Amino acid sequence: MSSAEPSFRVVDFSTHLSGPLSTHLLTELGADVVKVEHHRVGDGNRWDGELIEGVGVFHLALNSGARSLAVNSHSPDWPKVIEAAAKWADVVVVGTRPADAKRRGMDFETMKAANPDLIYVAVSGFGDRGPWRDYTAHGQTIDTFAGLVAIEDGEVQPRTRSGFRSTGTVAASLFAALGALAALHRRDAGYGKAQYVSVSLWQSAMWWSWRDLTTLANVGHRWLEYGDLGSRYSLYKTKDDRVLLLAPAERHFWLKFCDVLDLPDSYRDFGDWSGGMCHGKGPDFDHERVKIAEIIATRTLDEWVPELEAIEVPFAPLLTLDEAMESEHAAVNGLLRATSVGGKEMRIAATPVRFADDDQPEGRLGPLSPPPELGEHSEEVLAELGLAPEVTADSVRSEPARD
Repeated sequence: MSSAEPSFRVVDFSTHLSGPLSTHLLTELGADVVKVEHHRVGDGNRWDGELIEGVGVFHLALNSGARSLAVNSHSPDWPKVIEAAAKWADVVVVGTRPADAKRRGMDFETMKAANPDLIYVAVSGFGDRGPWRDYTAHGQTIDTFAGLVAIEDGEVQPRTRSGFRSTGTVAASLFAALGALAALHRRDAGYGKAQYVSVSLWQSAMWWSWRDLTTLANVGHRWLEYGDLGSRYSLYKTKDDRVLLLAPAERHFWLKFCDVLDLPDSYRDFGDWSGGMCHGKGPDFDHERVKIAEIIATRTLDEWVPELEAIEVPFAPLLTLDEAMESEHAAVNGLLRATSVGGKEMRIAATPVRFADDDQPEGRLGPLSPPPELGEHSEEVLAELGLAPEVTADSVRSEPARD
């Protein structure tokens, strides 16, 4: 935590990815986040992914900067914790099906009774209405329901196409954080007191395909897929076997590109520019593609970059993830943020949000505190909630953590 006064308080009852990622974003934006975790296994991220210094990579990425209150939800003190947390918080995030939230006393009506000014963010697989609302959600099941999963044949059965990454779980976290901030504004602007925000992983995954949705709903087919867009929006190899994406598909870019490559005058006006862009698609542009490829292959990547920078034409060297991560641009913009594990400095992805008064790459909060041990802050949080000594850490965490 920063020594600066937190801007608002968040209690996170969610597990696994979407809810914890949303509250981590709020941590980075200045919130004091308390994670209410399962008394034995935590929030589901502690041992997920590769272990770094004995800490799961998801726990490192999502829980740095937060505090941990480990609670046995079957304890007779559980309702007291729910009520006190709701009173203390500006925002609570609950990540479960609506029926489960009700059964566990974590529903909106129960918490609102404790705090009439509460912002309640419900993150669930399929939302709080509709025939799928009570379906159990898990990772790829969301994307499969959203039409995002491509398959390929396997020896025994179909399998997800190699390279697929789940979308709904990540997209929902962005909308949950956005919804929480919008609800705080609505409340403070006088649009009512308690605010209920519902975010579904499924609808978030569907929204992620907004170009396809809009095109399909109005035209009857999906939006185009990136691939070979044409000679003027294509990948080319340099002399040193690096790859450049060149995109001079707008006329003013194309004219400057023709100049720097010294292309024949006949290339300058060739193509249909009536739509604002000409990608060079189709067999009529095959000769152009060959000519550009020949010229790009005469110089190295390092020779081409300053030439293309100078004429301000869209281009991109094909970087590996580690090249992009370790670039000077990443360092200047604070791509990675410092935290620590066992006294050793670690780096995690930082929120892309910057403020005008951010004068350091790591942002206005500085390095984040280490990801907490399970229940590390139970006693201090219980005291802040007004539950100590009536409720002790031992009574809410009655079983040992995982070895």
